[in-house]
Amino acid sequence: MTNFLISNYSLLSAPRTAVSKIQQELAIMQKQATTGRLADVGLALGLRTNQSISLRSEQESVERQRDTNAIVSQRFSIMQDALKSVADTGNKFLSSLIANGTNEPGIAANEQQAMASLQSFMGALNSSSGSRFLFSGAATDKSAISFKTAAGNSVKTYFDGSTAQDATAAAFSSAFGISQSDSGVANISEADLKSFLDGPFENLFSTGAGGGWTTNWSNADDNTVTARISDSESVKTSYSSNQEAFRNIAKAYVMLSDLGADKMQEGARQLLTSRAIETLSKGLSQLTQLQAEVGGNQNRVDQANQGLDARKTVLTMSISNLEDVDPYEASTRVTGLQTLLETSYSLTARISRLSLLNYL
Repeated sequence: MTNFLISNYSLLSAPRTAVSKIQQELAIMQKQATTGRLADVGLALGLRTNQSISLRSEQESVERQRDTNAIVSQRFSIMQDALKSVADTGNKFLSSLIANGTNEPGIAANEQQAMASLQSFMGALNSSSGSRFLFSGAATDKSAISFKTAAGNSVKTYFDGSTAQDATAAAFSSAFGISQSDSGVANISEADLKSFLDGPFENLFSTGAGGGWTTNWSNADDNTVTARISDSESVKTSYSSNQEAFRNIAKAYVMLSDLGADKMQEGARQLLTSRAIETLSKGLSQLTQLQAEVGGNQNRVDQANQGLDARKTVLTMSISNLEDVDPYEASTRVTGLQTLLETSYSLTARISRLSLLNYL
């Protein structure tokens, strides 16, 4: 015969140990039922944990790239709105030039519209996204177009005594010996006006070292900013106000607003107006090409996003196959453990009430 020693302690401790284990397993199952994911991925996957970590790292990279692309898309959207504004203003002015003719009332109307159009042009080119200017090339911390006085003070418009206006006045005075407001402007011949437009006036809108445009108008850098939109693609996300399209449009506005057109004789007016129409038409044509380029870049970003979304879907499915649990099975397991726990509590309570005194 074998003797078994059974004490009250052993009878009480066994159910309590079982209860503790059930409680631990229940906590794990409740978490899995709630999240739909393994409670302890490392413990459950073992050697395959590295695979899960790698997939999640790649997924985070895709999400970061998607966030970057959202910012790029926003920049392109603002850029397109600005270019559309410049194009709409330019086309309206072009229509007015053709409709108004070269009589005094028409020239006066053209002059006022040119001044307003120039201000609108400046506002559009100074469009920004966040704290970055979109038409400043690589110098995104500076406004694309700004005007200053000879004393270095900033002014809002070209016509507030800016160095750009001063340069135009100086070039005009040097060529004709009078100011644009002088009555002698009526004596300027078509040939002399043509020589001025092709020479000194053209230089006012040139770029490079000592160029009138880069000295008195633009703060932009000719270099541009690029952004990566996928593992293998990058796009240009800023443009320079030094591009010829912008210079031609501004040139046409200044022709009609600051060369004394209202005081010129009829032949000179016709020449000035026709040259303004020619220059503005060329600038708007170049602007259309720029809009097409920006639109093409927008399309590339959209296509890159489609690829990123597809890649994210595959990664999400792969992670799910590794880490996800069946919610129904987890819920069923929770219910079973809760029932078992209640039974263990009841059993523990009954054992704790056992006493030899009940049988003596």
